[in-house]
Amino acid sequence: MEWQFKLEHLLKVKILDYHQKFSFRNNVYLVDAINRYGVKLQYIVKEYVKLGAGNEAFIINSLRNQGLLVPRIVWNDNSSIIMEYIDGILLTDLLTDKTISHRDWINPLARWLYQLHDTMKHGNKNCLSKLDLNLRNFIFTGEHFYGIDFEEVCFYPPERDLGVLCAFILNNDPMFCEWKFTICSLLVKTYQRMYASTANDQLDYQAIQYYLIDELRAAAERREKQRPYLLAKIEELSREAQIISHGG
Repeated sequence: MEWQFKLEHLLKVKILDYHQKFSFRNNVYLVDAINRYGVKLQYIVKEYVKLGAGNEAFIINSLRNQGLLVPRIVWNDNSSIIMEYIDGILLTDLLTDKTISHRDWINPLARWLYQLHDTMKHGNKNCLSKLDLNLRNFIFTGEHFYGIDFEEVCFYPPERDLGVLCAFILNNDPMFCEWKFTICSLLVKTYQRMYASTANDQLDYQAIQYYLIDELRAAAERREKQRPYLLAKIEELSREAQIISHGG
């Protein structure tokens, strides 16, 4: 593979082992390597299938320069990115990890999301948003969250990201558990405290609900086998005046 030559030649390391990681759109590898001094290192290599790597590399570097926790890019060209490996647990696994209290990671997650939104504003309320809020794109190190996968960003009000992220949490297996609604309420409440302290404003809970339902509809389109169940839940939740409470 071309990226193997690039990694060994450009970074002056020897590859010991590698295996492919889960990715919908690209080829992603976790690589174990060793340098000339005998120090073992780990990298993530992202090999692009369709889009070029330049746009994501620019976004990641820009966010990192503004203090956001994202992986450090070691090297890139227009076809691949080599970046540091972040050792931690994915948000999708945190939800079912009974050894970690949900309250231990909700605040860091809300803080990371708020800091992303605070990096760039457009208009009265729109802010920089992460288009893909899949739970696999958030890594918890035990103290902080890192965000990964920035192929596409957009500008939306913060309610969009909160609603979409809550939708991913709710329809991730096991789906629509009561404790997941509590997690979503705590996440939004924590974000609201940060938002009110700096923007001196209140979140629009109806907008959060709109984006939450909209993402569930998109999930129903993607998942043929789960579609009837998801559509039934969407109809049920649409009748509720408020899905995510102000408390929690």
